[in-house]
Amino acid sequence: MQVANSRRARRIQVLRAGIESVVLAAIAHATGRSPPELIDLLQLMHPSPDTTFRKGARLTTEQSERVLAFLRLIERVEEMVTNGGGDRTFDAARWLGDWLTTPCPALGGQRPAVLTDTLEGYRILDQLLAQMLFGAYA
Repeated sequence: MQVANSRRARRIQVLRAGIESVVLAAIAHATGRSPPELIDLLQLMHPSPDTTFRKGARLTTEQSERVLAFLRLIERVEEMVTNGGGDRTFDAARWLGDWLTTPCPALGGQRPAVLTDTLEGYRILDQLLAQMLFGAYA
């Protein structure tokens, strides 16, 4: 219990300090998108070439929380594939990036990315992914 609490406390410290904006470039690469495309997809901010990816520039706490929520969705997809005995070469980050931009019948034909502006939206997306895993319909 102590270890879990110390990890949570550390995560809260990181979120409060803000994730370094240069991390977005690595996440963008993993999803097969450019950094500005990722920023748009996750509804983080409008990039400014002078500040967005400058070393040391940090996201706000709110933006950092949404980036962390996005990373958790990637983990959810990885778990889905692993638990389903899927292909080890499956690229969960790229799949999620594509899924977010594809109209989804469970969301009334809207793209899942419309929900990336709030943590509650991420909870809905996580639930939708879990329903996909178990074959449940929304």
